[in-house]
Amino acid sequence: MIYNFDSLSFQIVTIDRFKHREGFFSVNARPYSALSFRVSGTGDFKFGDKRLLVNPGDILFIPSDLPYEVEYSLSESIVIHMKDCNYYEPEAYSLENSAEVSLLFMQICQDWQRWRSVNGAKAAIYSIFEKIEKDKNLSISNTAFAGCLRYIETNFCEASLDIGAVCKEGFISVSSLQRMFLQYFGVSPMQYVIKLRMNKALGLLVANKHSVREISSMCGFSDEKYFSRAFKKKYGVPPSRFKNNMML
Repeated sequence: MIYNFDSLSFQIVTIDRFKHREGFFSVNARPYSALSFRVSGTGDFKFGDKRLLVNPGDILFIPSDLPYEVEYSLSESIVIHMKDCNYYEPEAYSLENSAEVSLLFMQICQDWQRWRSVNGAKAAIYSIFEKIEKDKNLSISNTAFAGCLRYIETNFCEASLDIGAVCKEGFISVSSLQRMFLQYFGVSPMQYVIKLRMNKALGLLVANKHSVREISSMCGFSDEKYFSRAFKKKYGVPPSRFKNNMML
């Protein structure tokens, strides 16, 4: 598995979001590898006798110099293209908790578009691999916690979401939930919820189709002023200014 391949080496070529039109395509071998996160839609990939069906929230690795066929629904993905990658097996991963990895892919894409920091991007990629490995271990070792994560991922935009409801979903205590979040993610449950909400808010601001007040409500913030303060603390500018910059 690429996420625990100790001898892995690679160089980043580019990182971007791609929209895929619906249809069946034959793709020639390319001189670079691709690590991607499926944001929406599906991709049915065939590498010779090997077939990988990729759904929203899944991660796909395609090695260099490997032709393939793919059938897309109307879809979108975040793709990291890499050269000189020394891992050669196509792989797909369905995660118990795709939200944390989704945050990392979105952040690495945004950072790459702004700064082109190779070292920062490579560090983020290794963080993605670490999250995949933890998710795989988690799915085996603690199905109750995995159920809590799925519940949070589904309901994090609800302003009424509270940790008590999450614990009832997983049949675990508040102290156990807090301990597991610190162990696997290094944050409290509510800090994790705020991270999910902020990531969704960032995407809505980039899309520039809603007011700051609307986005605050859509992302589960009952107080627009609190949302603005939290956004500025995380990204350095208030959401209103960030939104205006998108219009330039």
